[in-house]
Amino acid sequence: MMEATSNAFWIYDILSIYPGQVVVANPLKTRAIAEARVKTDALDAQILAQLLAADFIPMTWVPAKNEYELRVLLHHRIRLAKIRTMLKNKIHAALTRNGLNPPCTDLFGKKGRLFLEEISLPRTDQIVMISCLKLLDHVQREIDELEGEIHDKAKDDPNVRLLMGIPGINVLSALTILAEIGDIKRFPTPKKLTCYAGLVPSVHQSGKTRYTGSITKAGRSTLRWILVQCAQRGIRSTSDLQSFYLRLKAKKGHKIAIVATARKLLTIIWAVLTKQEEYKDIRRDLLERKLRTLAKRAVKYPMREDLSNLLERVGEMETDDVFAPFSLPGPDKVACG
Repeated sequence: MMEATSNAFWIYDILSIYPGQVVVANPLKTRAIAEARVKTDALDAQILAQLLAADFIPMTWVPAKNEYELRVLLHHRIRLAKIRTMLKNKIHAALTRNGLNPPCTDLFGKKGRLFLEEISLPRTDQIVMISCLKLLDHVQREIDELEGEIHDKAKDDPNVRLLMGIPGINVLSALTILAEIGDIKRFPTPKKLTCYAGLVPSVHQSGKTRYTGSITKAGRSTLRWILVQCAQRGIRSTSDLQSFYLRLKAKKGHKIAIVATARKLLTIIWAVLTKQEEYKDIRRDLLERKLRTLAKRAVKYPMREDLSNLLERVGEMETDDVFAPFSLPGPDKVACG
């Protein structure tokens, strides 16, 4: 038995081939049961053993290896997208510092890039902008290649097609939702799934006094985030989601309405995956467009030859040769003045 950590699933795969059961404990729930003032590794191990013997260990669901690897790829793509946003914000900030307004709405489209390449900024801001543009091009290339691999994994998954029939869900969001949920049979009711996503209101009750607060935000934060993003897109098209959102927005405002719409969207996802039926208000034309995009972008991630050659060369080099480009110059090469 072990607590869930960054390498817990790797250890789980190693131990699971041996006789017996491997248990991955949920550290948050375990702490609530066995919190102690005195905390040592030996004491923790003793408490975990006692809880396991009493069948009080709250276990963590362990995804299959292919599901876990897909989750890693999708999380990496999300982090690259955040880096891309950060670089764009730095370029916008450099323009703002110098009182410049872009002549086009998309600063990073064709017209916007021409504008950025032609303008002249003070030296410091010019260095920052050129550096960010170089990094931005490299990050975008990595995102495009990574998305090709992700689309390739999605093309043969029937559940991806089912989810893409729901307004606001495209290939990447469908695959992210599936990777975060795992086996839908783990959730016998939609309420359990919405609790897993942390999209249900928190409840405080004492005696006859009971009131609800903001959502719990427990469980998979990535699942909660992608559902809100899908809800933001889904309310733009004429559908039950849009009607639901507009009714709630008039009473509660945008923030509460969009979170409630995300919860409703997750309930629809549970029904579609559990029943293995298409969304009742599916738009065939929109689905076909999404499927064409999926087929077009499904390309294996290129394991570039230059990287393979570099690793081979490094393996053949001596240690001194590897670090030679980074060594300091000798005394005879240092300029004295």
